[in-house]
Amino acid sequence: MPCDGLLPWKSRACLTVLLMCAVITQPVLAMNWSLMLQQGQFGLALPDVHSGGWSFIGLHADVVTAVDADNDVARIRFKPGSRLRAARIVQDTADEGLQLDDVRVDLTDVTLTVGLGTPGTLPERSSITGHMAVDIGALHHPRLKSLGWQLDGTVSGPLTDVRVNGQLRSDSGLAAEVTARHRVGAFLVANVMMALGGERGTKAMAATFVDWPGALQLNAGRIQAEARVHQTPDQPLALHGQFDFDGVGGLIDRTAVSGLNGRLLLSLEQDALVARARDVVIGQVNSGIGIGPVRLLAEYRAPRAELAAGVLDIQQATAGFLDGRLRVAPGSFDLARQPWRLPIDVYEVSLAKLLQVYPTEGLAGSGTLSGRVPLKVSGSGVEVEQGRVSAMAPGGLLRLPAERLQAMLGSSQAMELVVEALQNFHYSVLDSTIDYDNTGKLVLGLRLEGENPDVRGGQPVVLNINLEEDIPALLTSLQLSGRVNEAVTERVRERLQQSGQKSGQETVP
Repeated sequence: MPCDGLLPWKSRACLTVLLMCAVITQPVLAMNWSLMLQQGQFGLALPDVHSGGWSFIGLHADVVTAVDADNDVARIRFKPGSRLRAARIVQDTADEGLQLDDVRVDLTDVTLTVGLGTPGTLPERSSITGHMAVDIGALHHPRLKSLGWQLDGTVSGPLTDVRVNGQLRSDSGLAAEVTARHRVGAFLVANVMMALGGERGTKAMAATFVDWPGALQLNAGRIQAEARVHQTPDQPLALHGQFDFDGVGGLIDRTAVSGLNGRLLLSLEQDALVARARDVVIGQVNSGIGIGPVRLLAEYRAPRAELAAGVLDIQQATAGFLDGRLRVAPGSFDLARQPWRLPIDVYEVSLAKLLQVYPTEGLAGSGTLSGRVPLKVSGSGVEVEQGRVSAMAPGGLLRLPAERLQAMLGSSQAMELVVEALQNFHYSVLDSTIDYDNTGKLVLGLRLEGENPDVRGGQPVVLNINLEEDIPALLTSLQLSGRVNEAVTERVRERLQQSGQKSGQETVP
């Protein structure tokens, strides 16, 4: 049918049909030929596509092209106004599937090249190259909040082995560099790199991920994250990730963390998650009493279906504490078998520093403490049973305020002697048992041997005292005193105000 006399759009469609016929029949044509179309424009509603575990629904193409072709090759250049649209793209999977709504692909400056004189199927003989912009109205996944995403980058390669490079952004402000490759019927692999820093990065993560802990806030340093995702047909998604920490600081609930450096490696393959902490050093962890520097070398393995029920393997875990040191002996801990026990060894902690931390005036002392505090961890919290800490020889000095002791011990005649002796007690023995329950109550069983030179001529005295302390209340007092930082103090005040409003009680100023 001749093309003369047709409307412009029909003429372009006719030329497109002629080109397709030439492409298809070219192998049987012996003559040399060429064709050039400066601008063709048409819109097409396409049928839904179901391929490779994906469904493409509501497809529509608006195409403005320039075409040139000869015996060997056909080139289709997409001009401004060329767009592909999909109402919905769905990953066909029974578990955590992915759905993309209102997907728009801008094909401006993309070129499709079809080899006419080479063997192979049409996708194998076709390649694509150029700049590409993708706009996703909303991305839905159980682990992600529903947000719009944009990809700006380049596309290249044969249609059977496409590569995409560019920058991915979410409406929450999260940005990442992405490199992806899809070989049809073989694999999909993608590399994602991003940098996070400060409060802005925290807000972007919190607005993107469903499980991002609301109590976590970063305000210093930088995190460089890189992940490699690999998927093959009939195999679960494999993930390898790396997080590099450089001077990171912030808050975890009511705990201040500063000077975090090191590397965290993640691997998700088959049925297992593996996380490795390498050269991790934290300058200080402070919930009211500063601990640090903390040094950690550890590995965690967990089944994919129960990520919190794995095995923690500690190679090194040490921390500075009040001029002394805390240490967890190397070992493996099965978190699925609750309660699990974590013994903490205490070395040469300064009694003077410990008494300075306590928010009561008049406390003073000297000496060093060592021992072991066995933690018992379960779903109901942390407990300590029969921990033991003792002073190292030759002992030291202990001075406790009379008012505080009388409030704790009572005012009987026997207690008056104890209170008097502890005003200036030179001890040779200080043994303490430590018990702590999941309600926050700490019980210290003290045994002291020594003398006060001002009491009964310095006669030897043996004291057995039980002391109780509400640790959460003590930490709250320390946090409100500004011994952590202003951000923690403000967060504690907010929590107390919220608690007071709910209970109808007066709030703490």
